[in-house]
Parts: sequence; structure tokens; C-alpha cells
Amino acid sequence: MLARRPPTGQQHSDNRCSDHHGHDNHRPGRQRSGRLTACLVLAVLLSPVSQAATQAAFDPLLEEHQSLWLQGGQPVTAPAPDSDASHAADLTIHAALDLPEIRPLLLRYSRQHPERVLHYVNRSALGLEAQYLQAPLTPQADLMISSAMGLQYRLANQGHALALEAPNLAAWPANSRWRNELYAMSFEPIVMVARRDALKRLADLDGLRNPRDVLRSHRDFWHLLETRREQLRGRIISYDPRRSGSGFTYAVSDARQSPRYWTLVRAMGQADARLVSTTGAMLEALASGEVDIAYNLVGPYAVTFARAHPELVVIVPEDYVLIQRRLAFVPQQAPHPEAGEAFLDWWLSLEGQQAVASDSQLGALHPEVRGEGSAQHMREQLGDALRPIEIGPGLLATLDRLKQASFLSRWVLEFEAPAPYAGEASLGQGQSQIPPATQPELNQ
Repeated sequence: MLARRPPTGQQHSDNRCSDHHGHDNHRPGRQRSGRLTACLVLAVLLSPVSQAATQAAFDPLLEEHQSLWLQGGQPVTAPAPDSDASHAADLTIHAALDLPEIRPLLLRYSRQHPERVLHYVNRSALGLEAQYLQAPLTPQADLMISSAMGLQYRLANQGHALALEAPNLAAWPANSRWRNELYAMSFEPIVMVARRDALKRLADLDGLRNPRDVLRSHRDFWHLLETRREQLRGRIISYDPRRSGSGFTYAVSDARQSPRYWTLVRAMGQADARLVSTTGAMLEALASGEVDIAYNLVGPYAVTFARAHPELVVIVPEDYVLIQRRLAFVPQQAPHPEAGEAFLDWWLSLEGQQAVASDSQLGALHPEVRGEGSAQHMREQLGDALRPIEIGPGLLATLDRLKQASFLSRWVLEFEAPAPYAGEASLGQGQSQIPPATQPELNQ
């Protein structure tokens, strides 16, 4: 279920703070008193933080998840619930990667290794980490794959990852791995998606002949929120960085890339943007007509979904494009570490990467793979606009408890900032010029 502007600070049980938060339709938080600001900051500081502060009602261990059992490229019956699945499978992969994107590759690998029973489990990034750290972990994973790059880096940095020596892993580019323990498996743009009919309406209002000209960049999105706020009120959707590990990563990366990010967050809040925790929820809301524009979606999921929904258009921003790379490692306690390493070695081989390019939208990273579906093709198309999220110690900064709390407290305050007075709004919307575009800052 979609949440329209969920009240902030609910995870804190102190009624002195919660008194300020009523029903969502009342736009909680618009009275920005010093007392409310202190309560919001305190609520974020005291809440348990994993990748992003979460509300009390959200327990990643209780979420639904997908599971697939394969042998010889065919589905097989899962073992009884009370049995140890880690012994029933010869290769167990736990991932934050939706089945529709990886299923063709799992089938291909399973057909090539018919002797192995493969078990794949898909969870959210936060659920994946929570399940991994729960003791005892059942079933144990032979390979961990996640889009929450910071969480994966932290686990590897804390000694949870095995050092690997397979040939394709040893030859993997240095900027796409960390030591010989953590490996990038994908090259995925973070995109916007819009309904075609909504773009047509907005284009007509601005006298534009081509609806695509309405939204081509982050700057265009900000401009729409500033000048067409009433037309878009309640019709925007994006990640809630308090509930989504990936959403938090994208928010931090956006803030590093552009000094306009905080004005964008404020504009989304003033347009009553809806907040959810997955790309799938955003896409479903678009398809149902509940919203018109979705911001910061995982590119491969969006492209695959839009193919089945021609009323939607995927927009790769022209000013800068965040690039997510799913990271994988073989856990120290993996029951079949050689099987996990073998799968990863195949994925990063030339053969595996050609399959990634042809069978998925995940983006092949191998330097010898070119053309549609490859990172090289994207570089040729977008050049310097690409902003890959770096694999390194900088990822840990996004996980520091105090830094997380500070970032999220500002995010909440900007998102809940009061709308300008009617006179100010009309004055701003009546201006014919937009502030000149600012060169995005590099993510150092």
C-alpha cells in the first residue's frame, strides 16, 4: 500500500513529539517551531539505524520474499519448511535483485550445471542484511548480492567475505571490486519514469510540441515541481530514505552530485510526494494511474516494466546519471563456498557477461562486451554524465550512525518545510527565467 507523506518521527514513543503528527492529509510538520525541530532530530537520532532510519512498524525480517529452486534449468520442489535448506541446495544465493531480472541468467547457469540444485532467495536490501546477521542464519548463503552498496562494503570490511582466486575474478577491473573479496556485478542507471499522458498535459501547458522536452533532467524535474506544483500535487512518488537502504544511498549520492538537491527535496514535499520503499511500488502506482512521475528508480526494473506498459516512458537524466553497481561476496560461513565462487566467476566471465547483456537489463561490465546492454554502450551514449557510485571507504560514511541521523533529520525538515505564501508562489511562478544550471559536483 502506498503511503502518502507518512508522518515523521513515529518511531519515537515520546508523546511530546508525536503530538505534532496527525493524519497525513493534514500535512504534518508544517508548523516548524523550535520544539518540533528538536523532536524530529531526537527521533531520528534515537531510532535504530541500519542503512536508513526506519519506522517502528517496519521489520525487515518479517517482509515477504521470493524464492526459486532449480535443477538442470527446471523448477524443482522446495524442501519441507522444517528441513535445512542449506543442505538441500548445492548453491544458495541470497540477493536484493528481483527474480524477473535474474531468472534468465539463473536458468542458463542451471542448465550448464545440471548436477547442482540451485536455491535463489530475493529480499529487500535491508531484509537481506538483517537475515544475514541473524544467528543462526538458515539457510546459509553461498553468495550474497545486494544493491545497498554501503551495507555490502561494510560486511566485507568487517571480515565477512572470503578472499577469492578464480581467474575471472582476479582479472576483474580494479575500480569494479574491493580487494579480492567484493565484486561489482552490474552497471545500472538510476532513472525517472513518467506517464506519457501526464507529459502531454504538461507540454500543452508550456506550449511544447514534444512531450519529452518536459522532463529530461533533474533540473527539469525541479522546475516542474516549482512551476506546476498544483497540477502535480500528490502525483509524484519516490523512495523513502528512512525505509529503503537503496533509497538512502541514492539520496546521499544526489546530495553529493548537485547543490540543488535540498531544494528538490523541499519541492517534492510541498507537492505532497508519496514515499515508498521499492521501485516496484513506484512502477505499480504509475501503471494504475495513481501518480504521474516517479523519481530515482532502478533502471533495469523500470525498462523491463515499461516494455509491458507502453503508457510509461523511462527518462535517463541528461545532466547526471547515478550508476548503481550491485556488489557480491562469498560469506565466510558459506556451506558451499566453491559453488558461490564458481557462479560469480561465471557471471564475470566473457560468456557470462555476454549473457548479462542479452538476457537482462543489468548492464555488462566486462571491457570486451560492447553494444546494447553493456556499460561501454552507456558510456558512449552518456559520456561524462555518468556518475558511478564508487566502491571504497566513502561508502562507510553513509552508514555512520551520527552522519545518517544528521542527513535524515535535514531530509525530514526539508521535505516537511512549509509551502511559500500564495503571493511568493505566484511571484516565483511568474518569473520567466530559471536560475542557471549548476555543474554537478563530483562524488569524491
